[in-house]
Amino acid sequence: MHVRAGRLAAALAATGAERGVRVAVLLRNDIEFLEVSLAVAAVGANPVPINTGWQAPEVAHVLADSRPRMIVVHTEFVGIVERALDIAGGTAELVEAAMPPELLAEAGLDAALARPTGRHRLLADLIAAHPEPLGPVEGAIADSMGLIYTSGTTGRPKGVVRERLTAEQLLAVAGATATRMGLTPHAEVLVAGPLYHTSPNVVAVLALRIGASITIMPRFDPRRFLEHVQRDRITQAKVVPTMLSRLLSLPAAVRADYDVSSLTHLIHSSAPCPPAVKRAAIAWFGTALREFYGCTEAGTITWIGADEWLDHPGSVGRPADGSAVLVAAADGRPLPPGEIGDVYVRGADYWPGFHYLGRAEAPAGPVPGLLSVGDTGYLDESGYLYLTGRSAEIVIRGGVNIYPAEIEHAVMAIPGVEDVAVFGIPDGDLGEAVAAHIVPRPGATLTAEAVTAALHGELAKFKHPTTIRITDGLPRDDAGKLRKHLLRAEYVPAPDGTAG
Repeated sequence: MHVRAGRLAAALAATGAERGVRVAVLLRNDIEFLEVSLAVAAVGANPVPINTGWQAPEVAHVLADSRPRMIVVHTEFVGIVERALDIAGGTAELVEAAMPPELLAEAGLDAALARPTGRHRLLADLIAAHPEPLGPVEGAIADSMGLIYTSGTTGRPKGVVRERLTAEQLLAVAGATATRMGLTPHAEVLVAGPLYHTSPNVVAVLALRIGASITIMPRFDPRRFLEHVQRDRITQAKVVPTMLSRLLSLPAAVRADYDVSSLTHLIHSSAPCPPAVKRAAIAWFGTALREFYGCTEAGTITWIGADEWLDHPGSVGRPADGSAVLVAAADGRPLPPGEIGDVYVRGADYWPGFHYLGRAEAPAGPVPGLLSVGDTGYLDESGYLYLTGRSAEIVIRGGVNIYPAEIEHAVMAIPGVEDVAVFGIPDGDLGEAVAAHIVPRPGATLTAEAVTAALHGELAKFKHPTTIRITDGLPRDDAGKLRKHLLRAEYVPAPDGTAG
């Protein structure tokens, strides 16, 4: 794979790809994704991964914003990218990657997608045309880390332009990440999340550079996850809370059939983990379960292990490696322990500065030197951070702030609940009301009345959802991030007065 990546790097260099040039990547989880990522980095260009769940207008936004020279795309997405280029007015070359039958079978896709469209140059041909790998390019890896996009969960993705890392910073980032993530040359790494998402991408690429072995899941399936852990003696995997909940939805007898003792690092992030899920996961996976909190702009901020979490249930940990967390009021005034406010962060000592693409400077807020990325929470007396949700998701009911994460945690503690989304919907009297969409575990029977009864005595009545819908699924992307704006849109009145 490294040889193929080197040959692809030679092909990219021949097209003039170098520092500052961008190459978009719209590929499913497969080896080609990592080959392209390494090849782009080898010439010092910026890889721009694109969410495989996006449609043409969403893809067009990133293409118009980043202006890539080339787009490497699986056959499945060629039509979407062609339309996106028309919308964005882009001139990037589209390079098509053929989809192997085993990928299509594992991902549950149409076998006909194994036949390329024939409208564009194939990635395999591009590699074949350059038999010799590109030699080392001084500073290329540092240059390649200069641009990364936010996930765009609550709005359009923003391009984060990082200051160029020094050699010392690059080694510090790699060393700290490898140590905390459990990456060694002898590690067996399972890629369970989408490679277009920052965290699985960083883990996989760093694991390759270290020399670890990697197993790639084209899509997450809880039973297949356990099969891989047992068969391949997986030592490291990166997941999100939704994946943990789906693993726990497997019958106890099924879970007991699999040996997970090889896992030394089962790391989760990306969203607050409901305490009920976390406790059950710790009981199963033990000290292998670790959690971090961070953001695209500032990297990983806090870490917490399993035993530490049991002493501070609900926390996402304390700042590490010189990073910092402050909880403040709207005017920037620091708040005392236990009081909820906006979360402000600063990256680790080795983390580079940044600005957003199209803006000359980093955003300035009321707390000098610290950044808010829209989260709310509080600190305890020992400096442990607890998240209560996103500031944009706070429900204001009759002038009272209600934090969806608190309600979600209470709902997730109800037996038979696999997933939940709590959000605000318009209310003519109180401004907003609380709605909850709930996914039951397989075989479980849930009713709105039973949920309301279970919350009695757990939450103040004004926090109880007034609208409860039992549903088969929630609009989460492959990275586990919940797109609540899609749920809220169902309740927003249209111009004619009907629901949106």
